[in-house]
Amino acid sequence: MQFRRLLPVVVALGALASWGCRKEEARVFEAPKDVPAAAAAGKGAGEGHSDKARVPWVVPAGWITKTNESGMRLASYAVTAPDGRSIDISVVALGEQAGSELDNVNRWRQQLKLEPVSQAQVAALQIPVKIGRLSAMFYDLASTETILDGKHRARTLAAMWPVGNLTVFFKAYGEESLVTENRPKFVAWLNSVETGPEDVGSSPHGANPPSAVAPAAAAPTAGASASELPEWQVPAGWKAAGPKPMRLASFEIPAGVGAPGDVSVSSFPGDVGGLLANVNRWRGQIGMAPTDDATLLGESKSVKLAGGRAGTLVDLAGGQERILGAIVPMGDRTWFFKLKGESALVAKERANFVKFVESVKL
Repeated sequence: MQFRRLLPVVVALGALASWGCRKEEARVFEAPKDVPAAAAAGKGAGEGHSDKARVPWVVPAGWITKTNESGMRLASYAVTAPDGRSIDISVVALGEQAGSELDNVNRWRQQLKLEPVSQAQVAALQIPVKIGRLSAMFYDLASTETILDGKHRARTLAAMWPVGNLTVFFKAYGEESLVTENRPKFVAWLNSVETGPEDVGSSPHGANPPSAVAPAAAAPTAGASASELPEWQVPAGWKAAGPKPMRLASFEIPAGVGAPGDVSVSSFPGDVGGLLANVNRWRGQIGMAPTDDATLLGESKSVKLAGGRAGTLVDLAGGQERILGAIVPMGDRTWFFKLKGESALVAKERANFVKFVESVKL
């Protein structure tokens, strides 16, 4: 099965992750009847691999298939040493929430308590790799402190693969020496992914893939019916936009001159990396450098929704573009409200955006 046939499944699972917790969490891949020989051969390689969880790659020996506890994951594996050291391995697909390459490298570095790097420094960290037949890059990052139980240093292996409107992340995180031992398996795992012909992939730097793949990615969406959305008051002049991947709702704000403003509403399981990581992801989208917790605390404001929930409001000005965003934790989920557009339009719509967020009843 070539990846172009798998792609709608990936997008559908990603869409389910954004609102599927109302019924059931997103599942691991379930391949159609014509499972490729490579995936079938790998079925017995990973302990705990079941007939209902066939995946389009070969699971390395010693990797245990885990039950997905997060709706954002497409697949989860674990490696555990006799002395208790462990590795968590994941596959995640995200839409616009994926952020840039720099955003993600610095998010992984933050998890390891490493200082952020600049765009110019990212290139020095890239390691060429093949994801199936496609050329890509992966990262090998190690902590300098004993951040695991105060006894072990940690290590992260991670690769990003842009596909249509999504970015697929392959990641291994755990005790440093155990991750180092499993690095050859991680690379072999990436090599085994069923991507189809080389010319239907996308570049490792985020360029859109050829049109042969793109239409498949555009079909499944996270659009929700009126009955599935919270109550809110849409400002005059905002027009409901068509469904888009990874969103519950979208609105367009017409501009007299220039591009229209884009309003998005989405919801995901967990904290999706936390407040700082998501704000820095938005900052990266408009060319701003990452900030830190102390600065964010001083620059953000609290916002209270009509339903009683409280969230954090940020106003990010990156020159020609500006983002207004609200992040609202709700139990085991996080809601995101965002307006992105040209600076003048966003400034003009600021009061309307705040009123919209305040009107939401979660």
